[in-house]
Amino acid sequence: MPFGSWLIRWISRPFRGCLGESRRKGLNIENILRDNDRVMFVENGHGRKGILIFRQKVTKSGTGLIYAGVSFVDQLPVVFKVVKKKYRNLLLKEYMIMRSVWHRNVLPVWEIDFSIKGDLVIMRMDGAYYRDLYSYISAMKGYVTRALLDKWMKELVSGMCHVHSKGYVHGDLNYKNVLLTKDLSIRVADFGSADKKSKFKLTRYDPQFLPPELNPWRLEPIPYEYDPRLIDIWGVGVVLFFALTKHHPFTEIITMSSTDIHGNCPGETLIYEDDRKRCSPSYAKVVGKLMDYNAARRPKLNYIIEQNYFNETQT
Repeated sequence: MPFGSWLIRWISRPFRGCLGESRRKGLNIENILRDNDRVMFVENGHGRKGILIFRQKVTKSGTGLIYAGVSFVDQLPVVFKVVKKKYRNLLLKEYMIMRSVWHRNVLPVWEIDFSIKGDLVIMRMDGAYYRDLYSYISAMKGYVTRALLDKWMKELVSGMCHVHSKGYVHGDLNYKNVLLTKDLSIRVADFGSADKKSKFKLTRYDPQFLPPELNPWRLEPIPYEYDPRLIDIWGVGVVLFFALTKHHPFTEIITMSSTDIHGNCPGETLIYEDDRKRCSPSYAKVVGKLMDYNAARRPKLNYIIEQNYFNETQT
């Protein structure tokens, strides 16, 4: 037993009176807890008390920490984003955005909880994913199959197109924010930088995923007339490029030298012949369009869907 019997009785107390008798009998705390587990007593905005079980720190994300764990009542795997009270409004905003852009290729969020002590705010998210796209590809010996590349292209473009259709911009899309389920389906996560298109400000980003036209504006507000959706569009292209080649674009002198002072570097020139042989014509075409160095030539994601690239015959 990971804790003393007195603690087991203590943990059981918050559920007395808020669960049916049959449900209480089904909760065997001794079988749920492990030796290194940590528990947190919480309540939601309606005063309903509960217990969260933390098992492993996963990473740091913006203003918070990400943990893997279990929801005590249903015993399903979940992911917790934990922030201090002073960042409460930012987490609540992220939660509301993720609820607003609910989609099969966006990571589901379940609930906001507050620690009983009142010093922490926790966002509960779906934990049924395998790993992030970066670590999955980096661990591979070979390259991603053509069929899986096409699957990822469809899912990532569809998911981000849905986000844009709801009027939001993600703003920090990169291959570590693209999660994979066990069946290797995509779930876009980390909307901590997201906002409405009309209110979006560049607050947090990975320089490797920042569109070239914004490089001069890294430390300043982006131009008023700039469409911030172009940030996500470029990010989708870079993620798909990495999925195909296993390396980041613009890391070779020859590639950088192909861009002139007017920004004329068509994205299609970034994909070498050997890379093209490992993906479908549609995949190469989409990546090339999304990574066009000239922002004016970079198409919106709904255009990619409307052009029927998803259904072209694979060769």
